Amino acid sequence: MNIVINKDLQELTKTFKTNSKFNVRSLESHEISNKSIKDADAVFLRSTTKINEELLDNTNVKFVASLTSGEDHINQDYFENSNIYLSTGKGGNALAVIEYLLSVLSVLIIGNKIEPFETRIGIIGYGNIGKRFKNILDEINFPNYIYDPYFPDVSSSLEKVLSSGVISLNCSYSKTGKFPSHNLLDINFLNEMKDEQFLINSSRGEVLSDEYYLSKKSDNFIFDVWPNEPNLNLTKFKKPFIATPHIAGKTISAENKFNEKALSEFNDFFDENIEAIEPKKLIDFTIDNSIEEEMEVFGIPPSIFLKIYDVKRDDLAFKSFFETKENPRDFQKLRTSLKRLGLNNHKIVSDLGTAAKSKLELFGFRL
Repeated sequence: MNIVINKDLQELTKTFKTNSKFNVRSLESHEISNKSIKDADAVFLRSTTKINEELLDNTNVKFVASLTSGEDHINQDYFENSNIYLSTGKGGNALAVIEYLLSVLSVLIIGNKIEPFETRIGIIGYGNIGKRFKNILDEINFPNYIYDPYFPDVSSSLEKVLSSGVISLNCSYSKTGKFPSHNLLDINFLNEMKDEQFLINSSRGEVLSDEYYLSKKSDNFIFDVWPNEPNLNLTKFKKPFIATPHIAGKTISAENKFNEKALSEFNDFFDENIEAIEPKKLIDFTIDNSIEEEMEVFGIPPSIFLKIYDVKRDDLAFKSFFETKENPRDFQKLRTSLKRLGLNNHKIVSDLGTAAKSKLELFGFRL
């Protein structure tokens, strides 16, 4: 069986190469084309590849796996009218994005940018990430509002959410449909933003209009996603308060989830029995009772979050992209190099009380 795998999916490539019945080719994103996959039976791809008629027509492909949570690079209509099986990783990196948001909140709290228990947080999008984020905020008594027109029972008005001290974009990206999110926030809201407000975008770059990336209000923004990825020219963009290269959802745990789901559906489709060979990493993480006091003061334990994952480290690694026009392949290489362990790779060792343990488990730690 012929299989093509995106070169970034290294663990998946190792898994298939252990079995001689599979002829595996590992290709860079820019090498994946209709011609290069013509004889493949199955392909395993990332969001950097447009999955559509142009890629798949007149090929031997019977199974396509997209190992990423977003689906805006996929032409869903094409698959409805084809005999090709589509596997997606939707929701597979929700916990990783939550960890990114908790690291961001830790930076804002420690930097006295927001007030614990007082600064209101607005969440746009009530999917896998938005729901989990709200559950955490409710548990730690941070005031919050949701905007999602697809969930009117829990949704506040967009205006109310946009008046929040911190606004987190966690919506899916779409240009069509009843409530398209393309350029959801435009120049009108940008002009109304207050200096003390922060906007976090970990969804898709095009949810914001281009003016945001050119704005002089650089201290207002925390961007993990960018327009027209990976073909970036950030020299014209104003560097925001925090800038990261689309790595919010890029943890080893999330990647393992993507791999496991894709392999499971591959096995069902082809009647195979392939198992991932990448061992699950689990680290004992010892903490003392001072964490309980820290959570009483801040709602969350910033010292733990920033010790395991400090988003400012990735911000520092990304800063060169604002000085020179980088090759799109360099952007992808940087993303891959910044893959990290997740909170659920850490097993808490402590004698904390039940309430503190419950919160740590909600954040994503193992107990």
